[in-house]
Amino acid sequence: VLNLDFEAGDLRDWTASGEAFAGQPIEGDLIAKRRADMRSKHQGKFWIGGFERLQDPPTGTLTSAPFVVTHPWGSFLVGGGPNPETRVEIVRQDTGAVVYRASGVEDETMARVVVDLKEQVGKVVRVRIVDEHKGHWGHINFDDFMLHATRPVGEARKPASPALAADVLTHAGLKPLDAARAMTVPEEFTVSLFAGEPDVHQPVALALDDRGRVWIAEAFCYPRKRPDAEAKDRIVIFEDTDGDGKHDKRTVFLDKLNLMSGFEVGHGGVWIGAAPHLMYVPIDASGDKPAGPPQILLDGWGMQDTHETLNTFSWGPDGWLWGCHGVFTHSRVGKPGTPDNQRTAINAGIWRYHPTRHVFDVVAHGTSNPWGLDFNSRGEAFIEACVIPHAFHIVPGARYQRQAGPHFNPHTYSDIQTIADHR
Repeated sequence: VLNLDFEAGDLRDWTASGEAFAGQPIEGDLIAKRRADMRSKHQGKFWIGGFERLQDPPTGTLTSAPFVVTHPWGSFLVGGGPNPETRVEIVRQDTGAVVYRASGVEDETMARVVVDLKEQVGKVVRVRIVDEHKGHWGHINFDDFMLHATRPVGEARKPASPALAADVLTHAGLKPLDAARAMTVPEEFTVSLFAGEPDVHQPVALALDDRGRVWIAEAFCYPRKRPDAEAKDRIVIFEDTDGDGKHDKRTVFLDKLNLMSGFEVGHGGVWIGAAPHLMYVPIDASGDKPAGPPQILLDGWGMQDTHETLNTFSWGPDGWLWGCHGVFTHSRVGKPGTPDNQRTAINAGIWRYHPTRHVFDVVAHGTSNPWGLDFNSRGEAFIEACVIPHAFHIVPGARYQRQAGPHFNPHTYSDIQTIADHR
């Protein structure tokens, strides 16, 4: 019996190419652990989860050993990306012809599709799982191929929306200096290049200090936390010492950080978010080096979805350090050693931390995956979120619409909607 349902716990009877299916199969429902709104619905213990090991970027194929079609009907579970580049195919061994193909519907939850194989009975075929897409929903989920004597029951699935034509990116791939020259700005404004590759890589956050220096967080570990010996995120300082608008001094302030997602400078040091920790690193008298090791201020920050961790550190007009947090990462925040029942839960919202009293507070719950925060001249906070309606006016203590999952307070009967009017 071929291992077409992966219950052998490995990829025997399958041949892999590329990197997309490295580390497969998956055991258990990892989707439910990172998303509140979807499940794998796999059969048995093992299944192919294209996102669960290496996320979307890798590509490759997974092809079964050949087998004879002995029954007129087939079925299998499929989920994941809706793109033509992410698909499951049934392929004739003799001609290479694809006799059936199916993709996901932009939903991790797998559904059973039914295949009419009457014309293939007695023929030799293979199942081929294909991932040729590196971008949005660039993965495929699969499990439990079976043959049937009679037509099995499939599952009704809402079809994916038609794929939109890709945007024309006129200036994609330009070198940093050329990109600055290509920008369009209002009259009386100009753009010059202060720093670019190869001097800066993978920037995810920046801060300005009282000397006019630009501090950059370079995130090399994302999308997964590395073993400590392999941690390589760093904070770099860029300085313009002669006033010509270009940096001429570059200093690595701190390296060997792990899954850093946000930082800010102030109160004599650097405040760093690298789940599961919020840390403080004092700056020495030179202003270029740490004056001591990182101090763990808070722990319990989750990393179930590593692009939804603590981020966008900003000093608020109240003197607190503010930040954002995404919906599919589940944090229980407190000082090291705090019992679980005394920790503060957050999985979508805006938080703040007092730099001298060392108090943590959730300002507002809700939204989606916010990665932008700023204040107007009256001290009012505004954020942008990456998925659901994008702009929100933040009121302390308020609850806002969520992309997924319930509010922590079960008595919340309504919540505040977006202020955006672009739809």
